[in-house]
Amino acid sequence: MKLRAAQRTSYRMMLLAQRRLSGLRYATRMIISGVLVWLILSAGLKLDPLWGVISAVVVTEVKVESAWKAFVSRMLNTFIGCLVAMVFLKVFGSSEWSVLGAMAVAVIVSADLVKVPISWRIAPITSAIVMFPAYASHSAHLGLEAALQRTMEVVIGSAVAVAVSYATGGLFRRRVDSERL
Repeated sequence: MKLRAAQRTSYRMMLLAQRRLSGLRYATRMIISGVLVWLILSAGLKLDPLWGVISAVVVTEVKVESAWKAFVSRMLNTFIGCLVAMVFLKVFGSSEWSVLGAMAVAVIVSADLVKVPISWRIAPITSAIVMFPAYASHSAHLGLEAALQRTMEVVIGSAVAVAVSYATGGLFRRRVDSERL
């Protein structure tokens, strides 16, 4: 009986160590992606790195295939949100009702095209982010600027996250393979 209890305890400890190691790998990738995006957007392009860093966090994955799928989903939903917001700004102007309408239409379009329920939130959030500068200043031109800047920040952040996942995926895999030998 004591032997089984000891085996269960050692098994639980091993699972905990594996989870912590996975968390450490994920955190490492996230920090590398975040630093690179911060340097590119803030120091290089003199832009606010917030949305790029958020995109890097959203897209960062342990597996490169998962990171690529998150990248594609993020790009599609960002483009959908920006496009819907631009159409609503042009057709309905910048009112509180047009912001809410654009958010609703962005979700519907995303649900029809992307078919990944968890990522449907990105399109309406993007629509709101694009439309609020226009709503606050009553200038559709600011909405266009916000759309272009937001899209660029998301593309940079997401692309860096995929690149870091790809670059570090081999490092972690080789390390695990060498530990098994």
